[in-house]
Amino acid sequence: MMQELIDTLHTEQCTLVILHEGQIRTFDGHGVRRLYNIVSDEPELLYEAKLAAKAVGRSAASMMVQGGVKEVWADYISQQAYDVLHEAGIVVKYDKCLDHTTFLKVWQRLGEIF
Repeated sequence: MMQELIDTLHTEQCTLVILHEGQIRTFDGHGVRRLYNIVSDEPELLYEAKLAAKAVGRSAASMMVQGGVKEVWADYISQQAYDVLHEAGIVVKYDKCLDHTTFLKVWQRLGEIF
């Protein structure tokens, strides 16, 4: 099922894909902001969800832990984010795990920071 989320992430050019209770939802725009809105407005969407994202930093990882996500795929993940998720017992898979400085450059290229 995770492969379907990853495929959706790439084919639909979205920044975040969430599978919750058999339903897949996609989100565009700034991934960490979108995740913050989900935590604030509909936190149940994250509970025991599987999630695929373009980039996951420490703040996003903390929100995923808070929301009760059970599995995460990231195209890019910071080492700090990986540590947060792994220590919380969340299954984490990724394409590239980057040090903080390199991750910030990728994050900027993706339009998350200016």
